Amino acid sequence: MIIETKKTSLLTSRQQEVLDMLADFQRRNGYPPTQKEVAQLMGAASPNAATDMLRTLEKKGAISLSKGVARGITINGIAREDEAVSLLRAMVESEAKSRDRAVAFLKGRGAIA
Repeated sequence: MIIETKKTSLLTSRQQEVLDMLADFQRRNGYPPTQKEVAQLMGAASPNAATDMLRTLEKKGAISLSKGVARGITINGIAREDEAVSLLRAMVESEAKSRDRAVAFLKGRGAIA
């Protein structure tokens, strides 16, 4: 899976691999990993390696880090994708108010007036 970032900085293959690990962890568990868990996912002996990688991903716009929060990793772009999939599923299944949700989604992103 390739997650597009807001900035145009390209990720190295290792950075993309770690970003994919973060996304997979969050998708499986419903919450982001701690830095210690990131180190384990990366196979790093030291949490410092995870910290350095997370800072690099933040500088490149792939993630946002909340200081002082144990699970303060936000993957930029992933929530929009999940919300869009949810909206499309609702529309396909003809759920009530799915059109209203879709219109609100598009207006919130400036896609329609």
